[in-house]
Amino acid sequence: MITGYNTDVRHGNRIFHVQTEDKGLANPRIETLIYVGGEILDSYRSSYEDLLASPPLSEGVVQSRMDEQHRAVIRDIKNGKYDLTPPDLLEQQAFNDRPLDQAILEFLQQEGDVDTLELVLDQALKPVFGSPFRLRVKARLCHSQGPVAGAEVSVKLVSSLKKATSLVSGRTDAEGLFAGEVQLPPSQPGQCAIVVSCTSEQGFDEVKAAVVA
Repeated sequence: MITGYNTDVRHGNRIFHVQTEDKGLANPRIETLIYVGGEILDSYRSSYEDLLASPPLSEGVVQSRMDEQHRAVIRDIKNGKYDLTPPDLLEQQAFNDRPLDQAILEFLQQEGDVDTLELVLDQALKPVFGSPFRLRVKARLCHSQGPVAGAEVSVKLVSSLKKATSLVSGRTDAEGLFAGEVQLPPSQPGQCAIVVSCTSEQGFDEVKAAVVA
């Protein structure tokens, strides 16, 4: 089985998590799952059974197909395949059912005219069921790189089959830093991921990583 790909793709005001993996020789399939908010939005599956007809199987060829499929899904997302709202209605709906100042901020964020919050990890998330891990993140402004103090940080375990579970939460210090220890349960049904989100007056950002058994 070949190591897969995990990519977070920001498009509009949503973050898509794209996960591509090889299912192995017993089930020669390449599977790509698209998550939004911890739930599976769509999936793609392709077979490489044709490669088994001419052994030995080249891992490089399988890896190339995985890469191509992963990139194709990311292109679909960036091209608007999963957009919820037609472009000509975005501005109109930006001012529906939300406070005016929030609507204005989100609209400016989409236009790239404000220095918005971004969440940065000191190391990649590699959560494993039944194992604790230390989390250290920094909230900063994406253009000026200045720290964002007092931002609310939340870490949740999300699943495709059950309600999300809060694991740890808190606020960033004067340097924009937040650290904590996360304890994962021994197991959880469905496709699971850790979602680290950060909220402040400067905006919202989140990062996500699939949990492995």
